[in-house]
Amino acid sequence: MITLCFSFLAGSLVWLSRTVDQSLADRTNAVAVAFQAARAGASALDPEAARAGTIVIDEAAARLAVIETAERLLVANGDTGSVASLSIEATRVTVSVTITTTGRPATGTASASAVAGIGSPLP
Repeated sequence: MITLCFSFLAGSLVWLSRTVDQSLADRTNAVAVAFQAARAGASALDPEAARAGTIVIDEAAARLAVIETAERLLVANGDTGSVASLSIEATRVTVSVTITTTGRPATGTASASAVAGIGSPLP
């Protein structure tokens, strides 16, 4: 009887550690996908405004870039999930991605800003 109890205890500890490990991996992947999607959205600039020397994010192109990038990365990682929220404010794009691979949702949020050039100060 004691051996059976220890077997169940050991099995449950292995299962719990794998579940917790997968949940942490999902959260990390969600943040990484959200960051890359936000970067893609922040790079979708309005070409006319860029020629005039100002930075304006093309909202339609940014939304499309965010969704396409997130979907492509989720498929490449073998994860199940979607873009939970998307916010575009001036030159900043904020994206939240939810991954539900283990059945428990793991959400990651990241932001990216469009800047004028390599040596530009961060906003």
